[in-house]
Amino acid sequence: MKKIYLFIYYGFARNLPKSTSLVFGKIALKMRRSLCENLFLKCGKKIIVENKVYFGNGSDIVVGDEVGFGTNFKTLNRTLKIGNYLMMGEDVLFLGGGHSYDRLDIPMGHQSTKSKTPLIIEDDVWIGARVIILPGCIHIGKGVIIGAGSVVTHDIPDLAIVGGNPARILKYRISD
Repeated sequence: MKKIYLFIYYGFARNLPKSTSLVFGKIALKMRRSLCENLFLKCGKKIIVENKVYFGNGSDIVVGDEVGFGTNFKTLNRTLKIGNYLMMGEDVLFLGGGHSYDRLDIPMGHQSTKSKTPLIIEDDVWIGARVIILPGCIHIGKGVIIGAGSVVTHDIPDLAIVGGNPARILKYRISD
């Protein structure tokens, strides 16, 4: 049955209009949400899966409540555990795994590949548009904001606001 859901998602639903589209937007959102509920290992309530999202077969993905995957989101060679309340802009990329390059007598493309990299994203996180998260980052803390266009190479502590390439801590969110 899972293969049928994957076929429907990648063959049809992934290419339907964004949820904000006046024509078919809400229907497309409901269809993608329903398919992801059947594909992800665990899926919370009120998730938003915009168009053109790629997540492989979804079997390594655990998602909390009110998580939004922006248009053109892509995850490659990652296992994902996402908490509640994630906002995500468009064109976000989570890269994991990698290639070995230790031996000089064998082309890099013929050497072994590294296994999937885990990524844990805590509650209440905002990831701006065109952010790239590389394999060196395996944990994004609670309440983090990642500025648009950032390239994240390391873990991010709770309540940090980060930006740049490579991303660095700009300041922390503080409550009065």
